[in-house]
Amino acid sequence: MRRVTMKSLYAGPDRSVAAGHTADFEDTEAEALVAGGYGVYEGDTRPKPEQTQAEDKPLDKLTVEQLKAYAAKHEIDLGEASKKADILTAIAAAEDAKE
Repeated sequence: MRRVTMKSLYAGPDRSVAAGHTADFEDTEAEALVAGGYGVYEGDTRPKPEQTQAEDKPLDKLTVEQLKAYAAKHEIDLGEASKKADILTAIAAAEDAKE
């Protein structure tokens, strides 16, 4: 048995587990949930692969979520930007202003 904290709702034939809640699962089911990105093992604080790899990629190859995290880390105000192109423009403008 492994304890898994769910990232999304789990609905199985015998029970459901809400996102953010932790429950015990058989090892094979726990492995499938974690591998599929639906949950994390309880107490697992290792960085996710996409978090560690994001810093090695050019900005235009990052996802919107990764760009938002980059902006927050570098204290860049994105204003109303929500689309990838607008976020990239805001980041570029902020970095140009710093130079």
